[in-house]
Amino acid sequence: MINNLKIWLATLLLWLLSSNAQAQVATDWIQLEEHPPVQVRLLIPGKTDPEQRQVAALLQVRLAENWKTYWRTPGEGGVPPQLAWQNDSVNITDIAWRFPVPERFDVQGIETVGYQGDINFPLQISVENWQQPVALQGLLTLASCTNICVISDFPLALNFTPSELTADMDAMFAYEQAQSALPHRDHPQLSVADMVWSVSQQQLAVTVKNTAQWRQPRIFVDSLREDYADLTIELLEQHHQGNELTARFAISHWLEQPELAGEPLQVTIADELIRAELSATAHAGTVSSSTTATGWWLMVPLALLGGLILNIMPCVLPVLGLKLQSVMVAERERSQVRRQFIASALGIITSFVLLAFMLMLLKLGGHAIGWGIQFQNPYFIGGMAIVIGLFALSVSGLWTIQLPQGMQQWVATRGDQSTLGHFIQGMFATLLATPCTAPFLGTAVAFALAASNLQLLMIFIALGVGMALPWLAVALWPSVAMKLPKPGPWLKWVNRIFALLLLLTTAWLISLLGNHVSATTFTFIVAALVLLALMLAYRRFGRAGVIGAIAGAMLLSGFGLLISSWTSQPTQLQEHAWQPLEPNAIARAVAQGQVVFVDVTADWCVTCKANKIGVLLQEPVASALRADDVLLMQGDWTRPSEQITDYLRSYNRYGVPFNQVYGPGAPNGIALPVILTDNAVLEAIEQARR
Repeated sequence: MINNLKIWLATLLLWLLSSNAQAQVATDWIQLEEHPPVQVRLLIPGKTDPEQRQVAALLQVRLAENWKTYWRTPGEGGVPPQLAWQNDSVNITDIAWRFPVPERFDVQGIETVGYQGDINFPLQISVENWQQPVALQGLLTLASCTNICVISDFPLALNFTPSELTADMDAMFAYEQAQSALPHRDHPQLSVADMVWSVSQQQLAVTVKNTAQWRQPRIFVDSLREDYADLTIELLEQHHQGNELTARFAISHWLEQPELAGEPLQVTIADELIRAELSATAHAGTVSSSTTATGWWLMVPLALLGGLILNIMPCVLPVLGLKLQSVMVAERERSQVRRQFIASALGIITSFVLLAFMLMLLKLGGHAIGWGIQFQNPYFIGGMAIVIGLFALSVSGLWTIQLPQGMQQWVATRGDQSTLGHFIQGMFATLLATPCTAPFLGTAVAFALAASNLQLLMIFIALGVGMALPWLAVALWPSVAMKLPKPGPWLKWVNRIFALLLLLTTAWLISLLGNHVSATTFTFIVAALVLLALMLAYRRFGRAGVIGAIAGAMLLSGFGLLISSWTSQPTQLQEHAWQPLEPNAIARAVAQGQVVFVDVTADWCVTCKANKIGVLLQEPVASALRADDVLLMQGDWTRPSEQITDYLRSYNRYGVPFNQVYGPGAPNGIALPVILTDNAVLEAIEQARR
C-alpha cells in the first residue's frame, strides 16, 4: 500500500510538471487469432529525458492461466523474448530492455526460467533527434508454454514526437509499478564474495554476502555477451545461512564448452525485501558440492535411527497387531518364526525402495516431492482404505477372504503358507508409517530428496533397514516370539482388539477422502460402508451382532468424549484463528514488530494432529499463541500446493509437520522440532519477540 502511494505521488508530480500536449501513445491489445492465450501491448507513458534523448516505454504481456513465458536467459529448451526494430524504425538509435526478477519452473524434468500471469517489461528508447517524429516499427517474438510451447510474432507500430509527449496518469502508474519490480543494480546491501568457474566440471559456484540475514533468497546468473545469450544454466544447489548465500550452477552451450574464467557475469537475486543485479568476474578454480561424501555417510546412521523410531509411532500399531496375532496363532517353530519376520523385514525394505523409485520418477517429471505425498492422492487413500478394511473384516471374523481353488492348491503345496502374507504386512507397515514424521527422519529425508538419485536410494534403504531392525532382531532370536502365550479362547478377544484398531485406521483413511470428494459423495460412501458392516454383522452373528455393533460404536464415542473432557479445560481445544500461509507477508509482519508462528500441516499427518491436540491447543501454549502481537499462519499440505512446497524447499524440508517462528529477534526464523513441546514453542516465541 505504501509503495503504491509513493508511485501515485511520483506519477502525479510528473503529470503536473509536464507542459506538452500529446495524448497517451499506445498500441491496442494485440491477440493473435491462432494463439489467443497471449496478449501484448506497447505503451508510451510520457516519461522522458531530453538531455539523454531517452523515452520510457512499457511492454505489457498478459498470459492466460498456466501459460508461461521466458527470461532473457531462459534455461534448457526456452526461447528468450526479442524485439526486432532496426529495419523499418525511424529516428531510433537503441532500445534497452529491462527484465523483472523471474521464477524457476520444472517442466518434465527440464528447468526453465521465466514468468507467469501478467508481466510488464520497462523499455528505454534512445532517439537521434528530439524534435523529430519517431516511427517505431517492430516485431516482438514471444514464446509461451504450458505442456506445449508456441512461438508467436506480434507486430508493433507506434508514432510519436519526443518533445510533444505528456505524462498520462494511468500509464505512468503502470510504468512506475513495473520499475519498482526491477532488480536494483549494485545493491549497497549485497556483494559477491566469490565466483569460481571450473571448466572441467562446467560448473559455477557463487557466494553472495548480505549485511542482513537471508530469508528466502532466489538467485540467477547469466551473461550479457551476445555469443553467450543461449547458455543453458541450471541451478544444482543453493544454501543460505546467516548472511551468506552459496549456489552452484551447471552451465553448458549447445555448440561448444564455454570458458567463463575472466568473464563478467550478472547475478540476479531476490529475497523478501531485496531485488538486485550484481556484476562479478569469475575466476578459475575447482567447484565442490556441499553434498560431500562425508555428509552422505553421516546421514546413514540418522536414517537408521529415524526408521527405527517409526516402529513406536501410532501409524504402525495396527500392522504390528496383525503380526503379533499371526505369530500367536501359528505353530511356533523356530524356523517358521524366523522366516515370517525376515519376510516382514524384506517387505518393509522393499516398500522403501519402491518409494525411492517413485520419488525419482517424480523428480524426473518435474513434480513436487516430499515425505508422505502419496496421501495427497485420493486413489491411494481409497486403495489403502479398501485393503486395511478387508484385513479388519477378516480378523474380526465378519468376512473370510477366499482364494480361488487353483491358488489354494498352490499355497497348500508350499512349505510355508504365510511368508507372502508377512511380506505384504511389512509393505503395509511402511505405507501406513509415511504420514508419521519421527525425530531424525525429517533430516535424513530432506538430505535424500536434495541429493543424487543414488544417494536418495541408499538413504531410503537405510530408513527401511532401521524400521525393520526389530523384525530382524526377532528373526535372529526367534525364542522371543516363541515365548508368547499359546492360542486359547482368550485369543478371540485379542482378535477383536486388533480388528478394532484396523477398523479405526480404515475410518481414518476414509475420513481423508472428505478432502477430495464432495460432501454428498462422502456421505454416500460412509453410509454404504456402515450398511455393509451391519449386513456382515447380521450375517455372521444375527440381530445380536447388529445391536452389539451399534452399541459398541456408541460406547466408543461416549468414551472418547469422556477422555476429552478429562484432558482439557473448557477454554482449551478451541481452534486458533489461523491465516493462510503467505511467505511474502511474513517480513512485513516482522517489520511491524509482530511474532509470526507458521504451522505447515496436513490432515493425513498423524504427527501434526498429535502436535495440535497435545501442544498447540493446550495451555500454556494456547494462550501464548493468542497473544495480541502473535500472527498465526497455517499452510495446509493435505492436497498438493506449489506455494507450500516452495516454502518447505526454501528451508530444505520435504515433509510435515514444519513449524517456524519469526519475529524482530529472529527475522530469519527459528525452526521447531518435529515433535513439539511446550518449552520449545514458548522459548522460540520469547526469543523471536526480543
